[in-house]
Amino acid sequence: MPNLALLDYPGASIAAVAGLQEMFTYTARLHQRDDLPDIALTTGAPPKTPPDAVILPPAFGNDAYLTPPKNLIDWLRTLPETCLITSACAGAFYLGAAGLLDGRNVTTHWALEHELQSRFPKAKVDTGEILIRDGRVITAGGLLSWIDLALELIAHFSGPAIMREVGRHFVTDTGRRDQRPYRAFSPPMNHGDHQIEQAQFLIERTFAAPIRIAELAKTVALTERTFLRRFERATGLTPLTYVQHLRIQSAQRALESTPAPVEQIAYSVGYENAGAFRKLFKRHTGLSPSQYRQRLKR
Repeated sequence: MPNLALLDYPGASIAAVAGLQEMFTYTARLHQRDDLPDIALTTGAPPKTPPDAVILPPAFGNDAYLTPPKNLIDWLRTLPETCLITSACAGAFYLGAAGLLDGRNVTTHWALEHELQSRFPKAKVDTGEILIRDGRVITAGGLLSWIDLALELIAHFSGPAIMREVGRHFVTDTGRRDQRPYRAFSPPMNHGDHQIEQAQFLIERTFAAPIRIAELAKTVALTERTFLRRFERATGLTPLTYVQHLRIQSAQRALESTPAPVEQIAYSVGYENAGAFRKLFKRHTGLSPSQYRQRLKR
């Protein structure tokens, strides 16, 4: 009989905890209907007997996940290799504190990417994905990604047919999603390099215009070579990639809030070739401009 432990840690999302309980309660009913082995979800503190899977739900409205209780971290470290260890959103910080993310491909909420990566540099963080499974560790990104995580666990323990039936009952897509359409570009501004900060502010005001590295470097009193090296060190991006992120984000806002044609939006954010803009937009968001507008409009 599969036993899953949902850890209701201080600051965990009440909605996520309740939603996970309901999804697994319904799954248990399907097991009874089909005469399958029972599946049980216990909620609260770590159980004395190691479970078959552990779930760290998202946090909501607090940053308590940054200082997880030592007893919980120690318990996570004792779990056998046969136990699936999973998290959604900020729950990944618990796994990181226990050393369970080291060397693994993982995800979390896109807004927590830099914090997770800086605290646990051995992890390979990719917030483009909404769910990543690497060995016995499954991480999900986004505050509502507990739904994707629940479906993944149900597919693992109950099979894909029951997982899809659960999806139909709760009216939720059972296919794989990603976070790229929802990610906002939030470049680091607290890196301490004041000349690069000055360049960042200038780029944010003029990103729709052609980028000229030599002029940017001159404006902040640096040689072009020094400027390029320090810019990438401070932001993690080349100036050209930085500008592309700003342009795509501006285009996303226009697609969400205006009926303007794609060609007009492309030109307004700095692209004369609408075809090139469409390719770049899909590379960043996973969707074409028209698909993005369709998904986000009400």
